[in-house]
Amino acid sequence: MNQCLIVGMDGASMDLIEKWVKEGKLPTIKKIINAGTTCRLKTTIPPLTPCAWSSFMTGKNPGKHGIYDFFYLDDENNIKLNSSKNRKSLDIWDYLGENSFKSFIFNVPFTYPPKKINGFLVTDFTTPSEKVDFTYPHNLKDEILNKYPNFRFSEESKYSERKIDKIKFSEDMMDLADMQFELFSDLIKKDDFDFSMIVFMLTDHAQHWYWKYMDKNHPEYTKDGEFKDVVMKAYEKIDHFLGKLMEMCPEHNIIIISDHGAGPYYKDVSINKWLMDEGYLFLKTDNSLLKSVMKKIGVDKIISVGLNIGLWSVIKKFPVIKKFVLNRMILTYKDIDWSRTIAYSYGYYAPIYFNTNKIKNQKDKNGIEVEIIEKLMELKEPFSDKPLIKKVWKKSDLYSGNENKKMPDIILNMGNFTYGSSSTFLFSSNTIFSDPKTFKSGDHAIYGIFMAYGPDFKEGEIIENAEIYDIAPTVLHMFDIPVPFDMDGRVLKDIFKHDSEYVEKKVNYAKSRLSEKNRIKCVIKNQNL
Repeated sequence: MNQCLIVGMDGASMDLIEKWVKEGKLPTIKKIINAGTTCRLKTTIPPLTPCAWSSFMTGKNPGKHGIYDFFYLDDENNIKLNSSKNRKSLDIWDYLGENSFKSFIFNVPFTYPPKKINGFLVTDFTTPSEKVDFTYPHNLKDEILNKYPNFRFSEESKYSERKIDKIKFSEDMMDLADMQFELFSDLIKKDDFDFSMIVFMLTDHAQHWYWKYMDKNHPEYTKDGEFKDVVMKAYEKIDHFLGKLMEMCPEHNIIIISDHGAGPYYKDVSINKWLMDEGYLFLKTDNSLLKSVMKKIGVDKIISVGLNIGLWSVIKKFPVIKKFVLNRMILTYKDIDWSRTIAYSYGYYAPIYFNTNKIKNQKDKNGIEVEIIEKLMELKEPFSDKPLIKKVWKKSDLYSGNENKKMPDIILNMGNFTYGSSSTFLFSSNTIFSDPKTFKSGDHAIYGIFMAYGPDFKEGEIIENAEIYDIAPTVLHMFDIPVPFDMDGRVLKDIFKHDSEYVEKKVNYAKSRLSEKNRIKCVIKNQNL
């Protein structure tokens, strides 16, 4: 059995990769495609980092592992950041550790705070700062900070429309990726790990803020030669890293994945503004004058102006200012009149939740659900007369499991996810459509990437119908570990060189290793093998 290395290219798009491979820009990825197995990897709905990476590492839908968005509302309507503590499931490396395999996990989103594993773990960009415990074992932190005094989890700058910020942020992204690769390369040599993984956010961040410089069809297309190749250079850098990793790990099975794909981003949408206009959401009547004035100005304008005049650096130094702005000047979910509100929106892609204290029975809920969906379908995109809502799902269409109560009741696909909302503000704007607050021009898409290269994988193969839920079962299968019965994914048997008879032998061998107790809990999905 060969060791396994997974490289995550957050937000990587197969469309961009195929284009730049043809142009000779990505020689390592070209080699991987020609000598390995590839496919477009369908992600979760919504195509969002927290639920997608959590579904990757658990093999389960958000209704089982419990992480849906970056943030969630607690019982007192405070906004809280999701973390590894909120994920109600074992991860791939937990199953590996139970079977005595060693893992090294680096910068995988939503691994903070670090959990105990059989191996090493360095957390991700959700980590509050370098001052907290961000490694397992804990003494690994001191070793990292001593050798890399400039270690950080995310970019130190913010993008804005000021040229100085565009330049600084693009440089900052690249420098961060270089540091992460160098550190990962150092640490992977510390032990003979069976399973290793690193995720680069570089591709995702480059696409979010520099998409409009390369996409001539984007409404905000900006012809600026200085920034038109930023996204491509991000892919080139990771292509270079992949080449180095292949040299370092010549006998490894290497898998490259993204948590979602990429595409343009057009406008922010304030569904809460729409719900209020339609009579489903109400505010308290005793909100402060300051909040009322700020609502009329619009959160989008306040944030955009702040970034464009360089206030970000000031706010970073004085968190008390940020807290005052968010709690005293801007309307929050605590300002909702819950005694009258029927529905509200919360989350990155504007999903809708029903106020269960107001809607008492399923019959009423079904009627309101139909009513809201019918009205939503009348919304039009601001650039055309096309319907904004491309598809609507109910909770039961997408999710199942013990954590399903946390999932939204109505899930929206707005313009094929080219429109989004806010996980932070009750009203992202005082209008339904507004310019993106943080100036992003690129966002997420349903199909990401999957590539498998190494001694166990077929060469020059293209497969179909792979989903992000399938990666965890496939990795466990590679280590002869039975697939837990509650995983939603399947083993991607078509990627392996071996025929069906060999696969069946692996299954039987894995079964023979189970104790009677574990055999009851874990079953192999024979129909998928």
